[in-house]
Amino acid sequence: MSPEQSNRLFAAMGEVLRDAFTFARELGITTTVGTETPLTIPRAVRERLKSLGKDPADPAVIKEVYAGIFRRIMQTHPLDYYWLWTPEDWTWSATKQEAVDATINDLRLAYEAAQAVHAPFTLATCGWVLGPTQDRALFDRILPREMPVSCINRQVGHDPVEPGFAKVKDRPKWAIPWLEDDPALNSPQLWVGRMRKDAADALAYGCTGLMGIHWRTRQLGPNVSALAAAAWDQHGWNPTWGKPLTPPPPPPEGPEGGKYAAFPGVDFADTEEDVIYQTVRYDVDAYRFDVPNGQYRVVLKLCEPHYSEAGKRIFGISVQGKTILERLDLIAQVGKNRAFDVIAENVTVDNGRLEITFQRIQEFPCIAGIVIEGPATRKINCGGPVWKDYAADWPPAEGHPDRHLVSEDFYLDWASVQFGPEVAAEIAAILAEVDGHLPRPSNWVGGPGGIQPDARPWEQVAEEYHFVERLEALRDRIQGPGNLERFDYWLNLFRYMRANARVNCLLAQYQTTVNRLKGIEDPAKRKAVAQEEVFPARAQLVEGLADVHRYLLAHVSTYGGLGNVANWQQHVLPTTLGKIDADLEALLQEKLPAESALPKTYTGPARIIVPSVRTLLMKGEPLRLKVIVLGVQQPRVALYWRSPGEPQYHVLPVSHVARGVYRAEIPSQQLPEIVEYFIEVQAADQVIRYPATAPQMGLTTVVLP
Repeated sequence: MSPEQSNRLFAAMGEVLRDAFTFARELGITTTVGTETPLTIPRAVRERLKSLGKDPADPAVIKEVYAGIFRRIMQTHPLDYYWLWTPEDWTWSATKQEAVDATINDLRLAYEAAQAVHAPFTLATCGWVLGPTQDRALFDRILPREMPVSCINRQVGHDPVEPGFAKVKDRPKWAIPWLEDDPALNSPQLWVGRMRKDAADALAYGCTGLMGIHWRTRQLGPNVSALAAAAWDQHGWNPTWGKPLTPPPPPPEGPEGGKYAAFPGVDFADTEEDVIYQTVRYDVDAYRFDVPNGQYRVVLKLCEPHYSEAGKRIFGISVQGKTILERLDLIAQVGKNRAFDVIAENVTVDNGRLEITFQRIQEFPCIAGIVIEGPATRKINCGGPVWKDYAADWPPAEGHPDRHLVSEDFYLDWASVQFGPEVAAEIAAILAEVDGHLPRPSNWVGGPGGIQPDARPWEQVAEEYHFVERLEALRDRIQGPGNLERFDYWLNLFRYMRANARVNCLLAQYQTTVNRLKGIEDPAKRKAVAQEEVFPARAQLVEGLADVHRYLLAHVSTYGGLGNVANWQQHVLPTTLGKIDADLEALLQEKLPAESALPKTYTGPARIIVPSVRTLLMKGEPLRLKVIVLGVQQPRVALYWRSPGEPQYHVLPVSHVARGVYRAEIPSQQLPEIVEYFIEVQAADQVIRYPATAPQMGLTTVVLP
C-alpha cells in the first residue's frame, strides 16, 4: 500500500469513527477506545520515529506518541473514556516488579500527555484483572481519583466478580461480567442467574457501573435484559440487598477448579509409582491443605501424559506464595510419560494453611500427585482413587453453584412478552431449569466455537436435550404470528444446539473408523473396509452436519448469527472434518468421491433475513436494507413503505445483488419523519413477509432532526 493509499484509508477510518461515535453521543451512549499498556508502538511508527532521530523507548517520545493519539481523537470524533488495558499475563502468572513498574510508568506518561493536550475525555484502566497479582487494588493508591478502574471476570466469565473491588474507594469502578464466552461461541448461553449474581456482587463491592462482553445479540436477549435490569433494581431477588459487605470466607481445604484425566496402563519412566502418574488433575488453580504450623517438605509429582510436542502445555507453580517453577514445559524438560518430581524444602506454615498455586501460561496446569511431609503428612493421588498411603483426590470441580440466583420470575416476564401469556409459565419453568446449566456442545478447539469428538453413545447424550422436546410440545399453543416467529427462533436455536451435540458423537464414530484403517497394511483391504465402515460413518456425519446447518439457518436473523455460519464454514469444518478427511485420503491414496461432499442446498422453511434493522436514522440519511431470501426459487422481492396514517403502501422494487441477497433503499428525500415498512417475497406457490406480523404491523424507523 502506497503512502497516499494509507493516508486515504486513515482519513476514511476517521470518518467512520466520527459518524459512529457522534451518533452514539446523540443517543446518550458512553463510548471508549483504548490501547494496551505499556504502549506497543507499531514497527512502522518506530521506524518513522528513528528516522526523525527519536528513540521509541524514550519516555519523552512515548509521551509524545500518546499526545498524538489523543490529538487525533480530539480532531476526529467525540469520546468519553480512553481505556488503558493492563497486561494479560497478570491474570494468572506471578508478576515481576519491573513489569508492574513499567505499567505504572506508562500510565503516568499517558496521563501527563492527556493533561498536556487538554483531552476532553477521561482515562480509565481495564484488563483481565483489576491489578497485578501482588495487589489487585494497587491502582487505587496511585492513580488520580477521576480515573475509573475496571476489569472483566476471569475464566471468560466463569469466575466471580473480582473481590479486590471492595478495597477500591472513592473512584468510579466498573465490573464487567461476560454475557457469553467465546469458547462456546456457536452455542446458546442462558446466564440470567449468573448475571444477577454478578450484579449483586458488584453492588456489594461498591461498584458504580456494570458492562457486559458479547459477540452476538438476539440470542443473548435474556442475559442482556437481566444485567441491564440488575443495574437499576435488585431488591426482588438479591438475597444480600442492603446487607453490609462481609469478607468472603477462606476457600475450603482441597483443590480449586480442575478436572480428571486417566491414562490406564501407561508406563511412566523414572518412577516405581506408575499408578500415581496414570491419573492427573488438570485445569487446576490451587490446592490448599489445613496442617499444623511448622516446616514442611513438599513434593509435587508431575508428568505430561497427553501432549507430545513442546510448547503445548506451559505453567508455573508457587508454594506459599513463593515461585518454585516459573515456566515449566514438561515435554521440553523431560519428555512425554516421564515422572518429574519437584521438591520445595523448608516450606513455612504459620497460619494453619499450606497453599500450592498454579499459573497458566499455555493451556492448563496438570499435576499427578502431592506429598507433604512435616508436623503432618499428607499424600494425594491427584485425579485418582486411594492407592497405598495416598488419599483419593477430591471430586472434580463443578464451577460456582452459588452464581446461579433465581431466574423464574425473570423468565416469566420475558416469556410473556416474547411468546404471549398462554404458555409463558411453562416456557419460563423450562428456561429457568436450564439457565446456567445448558449442555456445551462447542468449545475452544483451535479457536472459538469448535467441536470435538464425543465418544459417548448418542442415546446417552440425547438425555441432556430433553428440554428441547418439552419446548417442541408447546408450539401448537402459541398464538399470533409475532409470538410464533419468536418462539420458532428459540426452538430452532435449541434444535441446532442438539444437532451440534449429535455431530460430536458422529464425529467420534467417523474418527474411530478412519483410525482403524491405519492398522491395515493391504491397500485393497483398506479400501474394502473404507467402503463397509468408513464411508457409511462419514455419510451419517454429513447428514448430521446438514441438520446443524438447517436449524442454524432456520433461526439466524442478525449479523451475529451469520457470524456463526461463517465460523462453521471457515473454522469448524476445515479444522475438524477437513483434517480427518485429509487423513482418509492419504490412507486411500485418492480423493473422496464427489457425492460425499457436504450439501450446499438449504432445505429448511422459506425465510427472509434482514440482518440489521434500523430504528433510527439521521436526517438526510437514506434507509438502506440488506435482504437475504432462503428457500424460495426465483423470488420476486419488494419493499412496501408508507407514512403512518397513509391508507396505501408505496411499493419499491428490490435490486438483486448475488444468489439470495438483495438490496433495498428509500432515498432520504422521500423519507417521512416516521416510516413504516415491510418486505414481501412472492414465488409461484407462496408469499412470505418480514416481519411475520406484516402487513397488519410492519417495522418502524424514526428520522431524527
